[in-house]
Amino acid sequence: MSDIIKTQRSLARKARHVPTHQFGHLYRLICRTEWINYALHVVLSRKGSQTAGIDGMTKKHLASNTAKAELVQEIREELCQKQFRPKPARRVYIPKANGKKRPLGISSIKDRVVQMLVKMILEPIYESDFLNCSNGFRPERRTQDCIARLDSYINRQGKFYWVIEGDIKAAFDSIHHKILMKILAKRIADTHFLKLIRRFLKAGIMEDCLFKSTDIGTPQGAVCSPILANIYLHQLDLFWWNKYGNLHRKEKEKRRNKHLGNCALIRYADDWLLLTNGDKAEAIRLREEFKTFLWKELKLELAPEKTHITHVNQGFNFLGFHIRRYVSAYDRPKMLVFPAQENIKKLKRKVKEMTKRKYFQDSPLLKINALNTVLRGWINYYRHSNAKKIAKDLDFWVNKRLFIWLRNRHKLRPRRIMKMYKHRENGKRFNLGVINGDKGYFLYKMSDLSLRKYRSRAPDNPYLKETWIATTIQKVDTPLTNKVWKGNAENAAWRELKEKIKAERGAKCEWCGNQDQLDLHHIIARKDKGKDVEENLLLLCRTCHAKTSSFGRR
Repeated sequence: MSDIIKTQRSLARKARHVPTHQFGHLYRLICRTEWINYALHVVLSRKGSQTAGIDGMTKKHLASNTAKAELVQEIREELCQKQFRPKPARRVYIPKANGKKRPLGISSIKDRVVQMLVKMILEPIYESDFLNCSNGFRPERRTQDCIARLDSYINRQGKFYWVIEGDIKAAFDSIHHKILMKILAKRIADTHFLKLIRRFLKAGIMEDCLFKSTDIGTPQGAVCSPILANIYLHQLDLFWWNKYGNLHRKEKEKRRNKHLGNCALIRYADDWLLLTNGDKAEAIRLREEFKTFLWKELKLELAPEKTHITHVNQGFNFLGFHIRRYVSAYDRPKMLVFPAQENIKKLKRKVKEMTKRKYFQDSPLLKINALNTVLRGWINYYRHSNAKKIAKDLDFWVNKRLFIWLRNRHKLRPRRIMKMYKHRENGKRFNLGVINGDKGYFLYKMSDLSLRKYRSRAPDNPYLKETWIATTIQKVDTPLTNKVWKGNAENAAWRELKEKIKAERGAKCEWCGNQDQLDLHHIIARKDKGKDVEENLLLLCRTCHAKTSSFGRR
């Protein structure tokens, strides 16, 4: 591992000191056994390793050291002989907050390992090239770094009061392969390494057992897609930097005197903000200028329904936050940051889902623990914003929702429920909870978390730090994940059983062969004393499962 870090640090150092250097002899690095072992370790440490690609292989197939060693040797031989060919990614769809579905491409374990090797080479090089205005999918950076930068612009000194909310239409699916390869060739001179990246771009996808070629775009969900997208969109950062961001102080003063104003760019992947201290006409001109650049140079389009020009006094949404400049007659103007209304509604929908009637059989202790996990994750995402009052209102609402669930579960009067579940927490306030032995488990209060201002400490290139250690765990920078444990005691065991059956039976429907939306069907129903064992379960897609006589019946 130390040799890998040293090699990556040397790549980062060379890229920093020689911006025009073209790197050669990179392909031989990914053929090393130590690199492949580490890449496999990183891939298997992520949650996605439990999901199979088109070959049906998951983390459970590589439980033994022998199986891992065989896979490493197989990958090494194919890479050394220039015979590696990636398999098509399995296409699945996950729901989005707006009701639509986002397509994801799930690669095989072997392909993910090689993609991780590509990322291990590209990241230290391009981290020396990327600008500070970009924070998405970069090591030691997060969404809060974008919000912190706004504080330096929206003030009486900067006066960046007009904001262009830019959103690129289907950015990952619209990346032009030829343009991307030309951009990579400016930094990478190793033709074998470039061919490997091109093969991943052209690997295609499998959807409903049909192969579809990919002539454009990078599959969302692939390990190397975020770094490739950042390299592609880095051209937008450079366009802004060379024309507006790198101006001398006197040049900026001249623009202000001409009533043109200056502009600042903040980007998180395909979501970006362009701020200007000019008037609205200047903001409109900048929007059209950047729109023209995106189309002419990168063949990307702005989403018209998501691209707006807003004054900071009216407020705007960005990365799950609502930012607004507050002007008072008694105090100086200040920038306030709140949780976005959509994310507040999303939290309420999740709590409502967890406290539905169909979960009355759940244990109150497990239900409180599940709710606490959701509430802690949500408020920790917003702990650097002005969320104190919102947290208090949500605490009251969640407490009421849990009380109603407990009352309906036991079918008792409110006073009886209060006696059973309302106790003193740590000898102080009353709160809903369960006393288990000498220990009490109480509903978490989000307003208890102390809020503080975020100070961005994002490094220019973490690979240049002597203490840098690459993390193996992929952190999800979101207030609320799509999959949340609802407090069901059988939920975890049922998930493990489903993943085991998917791995053993090829991760496809046993009736029609479809690989999407797979369910487990009881041959003998539970109501007829059917057991949750492999012999009594069929792996069916949702369409075939709906055709069974017991579908949807508890």
